[in-house]
Amino acid sequence: MPIAPNFKSKHYKEWNVYFPQCYPNAFLKLQEMTNFFQITASEHAILGGVGFNDLQAYNQSWVLNRMRIEIDEMPGWMNQIEVNTWVEELKGAKSTRDFTIERNGKKLVGVSSLWAIFNTERRRPDVLTINTDHIERFPDLNATEIPHQKIDLTKESNEFYSYKVQFSDIDIVNHVNNTKYLEWCLNYIDPQIVLENKIKAIDLNFMRELSLGNEIIIGKVEYEKYILFKVKKEDTICFACQLELR
Repeated sequence: MPIAPNFKSKHYKEWNVYFPQCYPNAFLKLQEMTNFFQITASEHAILGGVGFNDLQAYNQSWVLNRMRIEIDEMPGWMNQIEVNTWVEELKGAKSTRDFTIERNGKKLVGVSSLWAIFNTERRRPDVLTINTDHIERFPDLNATEIPHQKIDLTKESNEFYSYKVQFSDIDIVNHVNNTKYLEWCLNYIDPQIVLENKIKAIDLNFMRELSLGNEIIIGKVEYEKYILFKVKKEDTICFACQLELR
């Protein structure tokens, strides 16, 4: 698709938080929040002529590689919120994209994320084919105190859970959608951690794709103020998530 006449390098989308998207404490579910990010990013990419259909002409797609979410306050039921997004860096195969969630002009959540171009035929990383000179970069505009980062995976897990990838986990790229990994991990923590809003920050690393029917092991370890999850297929770490508690 051509670049939309209303495309802007800084993009925002308004969302209403409905009750099916909330925990019993009436605050937005964390995986629903990450879904807001991916949909807002997708809309921005479509307006800028680098959306899913544009990239599919070259058998390419954007996939999430890393994300850091810093939470000051969680939005809740019946809130109207604004998700803002912009590109810090876009070059070659990768793009650093930031997000904020704001309500009535107050920043609630900040996000730093790294996206990569993925060849959907070869199932390998690729280099973006489409010209993006029209997209302004904002290298000095940061949404988080700490940027997206690699998680230290040296801590050994001491709890293990088995899972088989279900059809409901799969998205349009024919692999597990990024929101599902976080959902799996959150199922194995004390619910009070979420219900009492004790999560200060979340780091997510996506390393290998998972597909329908894959059998995985979710390893967990708690240390200091962190909860670390590693999702393995056989002996390969495919995903890692670290929760930082208040």
